[in-house]
Amino acid sequence: MFETPQNNPRLTLQVFLGFLLGIVIDLVCFFLSIMLGFAVALHRTWLYAAFNAAGLIVVGIVALRHFRESSYAQGIVIALSLGLLLDAACGVFLH
Repeated sequence: MFETPQNNPRLTLQVFLGFLLGIVIDLVCFFLSIMLGFAVALHRTWLYAAFNAAGLIVVGIVALRHFRESSYAQGIVIALSLGLLLDAACGVFLH
């Protein structure tokens, strides 16, 4: 499904930098979901995790579109996947 051509090897440094960028994107989505939750005055804490998951999924879809062209996108997808797993665990804990 995600085959790479032989003439375009993934550089480890680019994947690592994409991973760091993905962590920054995770944190931005986290803080935006908290601000959105405060703006609508949520009383159910698990909705913060749902807002964060929605943001991570949208950014992940955008990163998957560029998965074949860029090694950075591969690192971003890895970081967003780990962030989404952590977000799901927090959502279950808060529910």
